Amino acid sequence: MNDRLRIAVVMMGDMSAPVTRTKYGAFHDALARRFELVGVHNAELQGFARLVNALQVARPNRRYWRQRMYMNVPAFRACSRRAAAYAKSLRGQADVILQDGVLFDMQAFSPGLPSVIYTDYTARLSARQPAAGRSPFTAREAQQWLAMEAAAFGRAAHVCTWSRMTRQAVIADYGISPQRVTAVGGGLSLGALPKLPTRHPDAPLTVLFIGAELRRKGGDVLLQAFVRTRAELPEARLLCLTRGPIPPELPLVGVEVIAPTWDREVILGLFRRADLFVLPSRLETWGDVLLEAMAFGLPCIGVSGQAMEEIVEHERTGLIVPPDDVPALAAAMTRLLRDPALRQTWGSAGRRRVETLFTWDKVVDRFAPAIERVS
Repeated sequence: MNDRLRIAVVMMGDMSAPVTRTKYGAFHDALARRFELVGVHNAELQGFARLVNALQVARPNRRYWRQRMYMNVPAFRACSRRAAAYAKSLRGQADVILQDGVLFDMQAFSPGLPSVIYTDYTARLSARQPAAGRSPFTAREAQQWLAMEAAAFGRAAHVCTWSRMTRQAVIADYGISPQRVTAVGGGLSLGALPKLPTRHPDAPLTVLFIGAELRRKGGDVLLQAFVRTRAELPEARLLCLTRGPIPPELPLVGVEVIAPTWDREVILGLFRRADLFVLPSRLETWGDVLLEAMAFGLPCIGVSGQAMEEIVEHERTGLIVPPDDVPALAAAMTRLLRDPALRQTWGSAGRRRVETLFTWDKVVDRFAPAIERVS
């Protein structure tokens, strides 16, 4: 007799798409090792409903348009209805539903199976940093969205967050009892831990940055800081994976600009070429790419005030500097590039930290008590 809890996942995204499979595949595999995973359902709008939604929020700025496709009030309600219909079909087949993200409300239209929300961020946190471009609402829309998000948190049997920072925001901003919110972290999207690369001693000192949204990810700050580092270490190189065009006023001497890609072999090759990973984001909901860099034994530089402080241990696996601080970022890069022994020590510590805390099996272990308690 199979006595494992039966769990279904409802999310925004098609698991047959490479981007979704890369981001969530290892997570779902870990869930299936711990529970009986009875289904993964895409709550996104389909067909004519998707087309109507797209036309309603059409804007000349394509990035803004893509974001509005999901973050608008009618879409939230319509996706909630799709999720409710799926939940109704699961009666007798599942014990708990895991709702990934808060772009819909699993319980809004058909309360039934208990649901656990898993979220990396909140709309309230995004609204506090409007310049980062993650809060595309008018004042009235923002009020409606926040109310729907609060209702979703309130109806869920439990809320799991990626970071302690987001956990505190769910409690403080939405009035959810601390006993109903658990920070569980996020896992390494690579699946298996990679073999540690061996860098050729004659290879140029190389910094790596991966961030499709150049400004939100702090790539402009990095390019300005890299000029200062390169003045002291002229042989240094920067691999910069980002979506162009890069503003002409930003310096690119010693910089190799690489177009964004979901080709995992290209990404893994960049980690193997690097000595140091840098992510000076203005808004970072978690930091998956930091986990990937640490899995390759790279020391990392991040910024304060973000969830990445829960990934990178200052002076143990890397350095945390203030955001938008060009001199501090330059000094941190210079320090690490000049000290191969320190890079080795901190990179090894980062790899152990991923192995100990941030595989998806470890994350699911932290999930399990919440899921078992509400079933």
